[in-house]
Amino acid sequence: MMLSSGIYSRWMAETQREKIRQILKEIMPKGRILDVGCGPGFLEEQLQAIATDIDLKNLKLAKGLKVLCSGNFLPFKGKSFDWVFCIDTVHLLKDANELERVSKGRIVLTAFCNENNFEEKLEQLRRMTKLKVEKELLIKTEKEWDAVLVLRARTGRPA
Repeated sequence: MMLSSGIYSRWMAETQREKIRQILKEIMPKGRILDVGCGPGFLEEQLQAIATDIDLKNLKLAKGLKVLCSGNFLPFKGKSFDWVFCIDTVHLLKDANELERVSKGRIVLTAFCNENNFEEKLEQLRRMTKLKVEKELLIKTEKEWDAVLVLRARTGRPA
């Protein structure tokens, strides 16, 4: 069951904003940024990014450039982005291949968790990709915890 964008943005808005603030404080992204599964655009409230989502209602709420598409089929050529965010939507993707295909820098994956399954959620995120894990975070808000991985994309050049 999918929550409508209106219900989600009212129910979890401040929690999502706080979580994103905490993530951005830890990683400070720069350059060209893609937000895959942007929802109502909470990331775009805090930094300039290209917002993608399969829900047109969500995209209308997001600020800046917007692309209606699935995270499984991103309409961008090559390694176009310095940062690719997939906040709390990676579980809806077939795999992380499309995120890897368009990233030339870092990929940020997050998943809801709690004190009992934090390590398990991190392991699930790690298994979605073969990319090098650069940073692991646990983000806690009053209502929600998130396991966060920051991955280094392959650039096609020797390390």
